[in-house]
Amino acid sequence: MGKNDDKSIIGVVIPGYGHPQFLAEAVISACEQKLDRDYKVVVVDDGCKFPETSRMVGQLMEKYQGILHYFRQKNTGLPGARNAGVRFLMALEPEIDSIYFLDADNRIAPYSLQAFRDVLGDDPEIGWAYPDISMFGLSGSEDGFDTRETAPNYSKLKHLVGNISEAGSLVRTDVFRNGVFYNEEMTSGFEDWDFWLGALEAGYIGQRVRHSGFLYRRRPESMLADSRRLEETLIAQIRETHKSLYQPKNILKQEQLEAPAFAVFVAGADDVILSSDPKITSATMPVQHFKEKAHAWAHSPREHFFPEYLIVLSRAEWAQIQAQSGCLRWYLWHLREQALECAAVTLHESDKFDIRRKALNDDFTHQPASFICIKTSLLRAALLNSMSGISVGGTVKIPQPEEFCVSAPQLGKGAAGIEPVGAHMKVLEQFMADLLPLKSISGHQTRHYAGPSCVGIRDQLVSEICAVEGRAPFPVNTGAARAMILVGAEHLFSDVATGLVTALLKRLKAEGCETLVVLEMEPGQSFANADLSWWDLADDVVPMSLSGGNVEYRIYLGRRVPLKLGLLAREDLTVLARSCDVLLSCGAAAGLEALGQAKSHGAKGYVWFDPAFLVNSGQEMNHQAKLLAFEHAVAGVVTDDPGYVYGLSAEGFPPSKFQTPAEFWQGWNL
Repeated sequence: MGKNDDKSIIGVVIPGYGHPQFLAEAVISACEQKLDRDYKVVVVDDGCKFPETSRMVGQLMEKYQGILHYFRQKNTGLPGARNAGVRFLMALEPEIDSIYFLDADNRIAPYSLQAFRDVLGDDPEIGWAYPDISMFGLSGSEDGFDTRETAPNYSKLKHLVGNISEAGSLVRTDVFRNGVFYNEEMTSGFEDWDFWLGALEAGYIGQRVRHSGFLYRRRPESMLADSRRLEETLIAQIRETHKSLYQPKNILKQEQLEAPAFAVFVAGADDVILSSDPKITSATMPVQHFKEKAHAWAHSPREHFFPEYLIVLSRAEWAQIQAQSGCLRWYLWHLREQALECAAVTLHESDKFDIRRKALNDDFTHQPASFICIKTSLLRAALLNSMSGISVGGTVKIPQPEEFCVSAPQLGKGAAGIEPVGAHMKVLEQFMADLLPLKSISGHQTRHYAGPSCVGIRDQLVSEICAVEGRAPFPVNTGAARAMILVGAEHLFSDVATGLVTALLKRLKAEGCETLVVLEMEPGQSFANADLSWWDLADDVVPMSLSGGNVEYRIYLGRRVPLKLGLLAREDLTVLARSCDVLLSCGAAAGLEALGQAKSHGAKGYVWFDPAFLVNSGQEMNHQAKLLAFEHAVAGVVTDDPGYVYGLSAEGFPPSKFQTPAEFWQGWNL
């Protein structure tokens, strides 16, 4: 064993409880390491009932003097034994560099610790080095070994869905010094996944060791097999413990970084733009690299993330789309939900918000369109067909697009450079043809990908947590603090609401907060005479259709409470709220009906009140009834009117929930 006094010591923790015949193999493999530094191995006898355990370790300690250590404790379970081993080594060697965890029934090769330490490196962000899992024992492979690659490239998104780092990993000791240890209450399994997520919360990430020499003994009665029976309960516990990682904002930010939903190709460009958020275009990839990524994904969609949609357009059109500040996210959100295989998108300025889809006629090629958007499943089909010889002559058959027409105020700026559909289709066909042909690859008989499915991650994380069932998340992935401003239909054209919206947008911008204005609209409501001077101050503007004359009523404290949000509008608002930290309602807007859902995801809802709201609308009784009915979901009412505070308090609204605007901004802490 080579030694270097300038290099800090590595430790190995081996918990022992049962199976002493396997433990001996694990201990010997750990003590026969060839390293460029000293190392210490400790066996933690976790109240093992077999006397052979202590006798066997005692005999080995004579052989590996100065390396192997042993102590016995009352049984605490695997997490407690690992923690005890860590604390023992840190007390024994205060400057210890890193600690490796080896379970008693597994083994490592003589070169393993060196391989792990080389990959761990000196980057403080790399908190642990993890192996591929080479299984032996109960294996389906003819040669007795079966290697599973859980994460060839470390992925936070994948780690949130399943454990991609085996417990047999080398952990930088700073992780423990920063307070991350095993949860000793998790004795039914998944304790290692919980530990890695704790390290992830603390700012660390993992790094894969390609050839680690780690061997995992597969047994039918293992704890992992037991944990599968309790999977739903354990996952719920993990998500509750690590709430910050499972917040919609964090997941959407990671989607932007790792699995962007859109690929944008600008005609004549050398790069492809990758993004889930149309306002973030910093991630680009050379076309050749995109081709390589497409080929890897075509062969293994479970292993590789790939955009769900491909957009093609001209430079002028790309500039125009980037100029659509208020509505860009709104219409791409709906485009993502339409599930169109191929769409020709047109944008029109109008005094109304409207989205329509319809089939184009046979002579559609000359119709102008802002861009073409197709599902990349068509691209994969073309690649697979090219490998089987179905695609002939390097051509790709693309279905006739449907028209996706978007109308909204302030839309269609700079539309002079819009190309016809036929021109877009030619660019798309050439782009897809340049990705052909797909070459076959040879796989390894006993090595395969076994991590979480990239396809399932969008369903299990992005859609499930960031949206509602069957819906797409609102595409905002900046991770910045966000505020939603709700403007009721009865206040859309009032000077009071316009002034309040303008003032709120300016103040929120000064506080470094992104803003989303939701305009509640009656059916057919027009903005022809509306004052939209605040429009360019907002990051996003989204219409919310109310139920019109089909208003439902509920009785609360003897009063009729109008419910104006239909099912679809309530879903819309729930999805929008997942990306926001605070909701500010201009008076008792209909959006109060969805504040309970927003609150469950951490968004606080406030009602800004001005007496003129009631004077202008004549809705004082409805206003008070609605506030009282949804008081549980309202964090506070912001007003300078003492008479209003007194009157609503007398009706039963908690006085502690009232505050002045000055008090609100003084307590602002997003």
